Amino acid sequence: MYRTLSSHLTRTSLTEGATHRIRQMILHGELKPGERINEVHLSRDMQISRGPIREALLILESEGLVTHEVNKGATVTILSSKDAYEIYSLRAILESEAMRIGLPHIRDADYDYLQTVLNQFEQALVSGDVENMVVCDIDFHHGIVQISNHSRLIKAHQQLDPLVGAMFLTISNILPLRLNHVVEIHRVLLEALKSKDSDRVVRELQWHYMKTLEELNTHFSNDGH
Repeated sequence: MYRTLSSHLTRTSLTEGATHRIRQMILHGELKPGERINEVHLSRDMQISRGPIREALLILESEGLVTHEVNKGATVTILSSKDAYEIYSLRAILESEAMRIGLPHIRDADYDYLQTVLNQFEQALVSGDVENMVVCDIDFHHGIVQISNHSRLIKAHQQLDPLVGAMFLTISNILPLRLNHVVEIHRVLLEALKSKDSDRVVRELQWHYMKTLEELNTHFSNDGH
């Protein structure tokens, strides 16, 4: 029994390690959007069997960073301008409605949580830790939506999470300079929340997403996508 448990823990830790490493490779551009992910090479480079690599790729697929294609295997996800529009416009709609519902009931604890995430966001930006920047982005927007206390709205918003990492990856690859402003953009959102002016909050949320879409669309148009 102890050997089985030990073996399970080792396999789990190998999978976690492989997931972390491949995620970093994707988020830092070592593996490019559309690039085929070679299990054999990863297995050799990490000096582990292909089993944990496969399990790691399944986890990353659930996060939206990896796509599995028939006869091609695993590739790094590519998001189109249409994908970007649908992800960001839906996020903007859900978060705007969450604010209309929740802003009258916002608490100091909610502000404290968002400020803590913002501080972590800034540290991740300074250290160039894109992986943690993705986590902070998700956590910050979760914090906004949670204020609504609307369980179905919260669930609908969380269902977009697997695509957020892929979207952040797209931005970091084609709009790298925008990452330098991402903390300030979220700081403006927090200041709007503190005003308790729902119209202002909704305007800032919509600008936050629509401005990104404009920049992405400009890139896609220039690139012929």
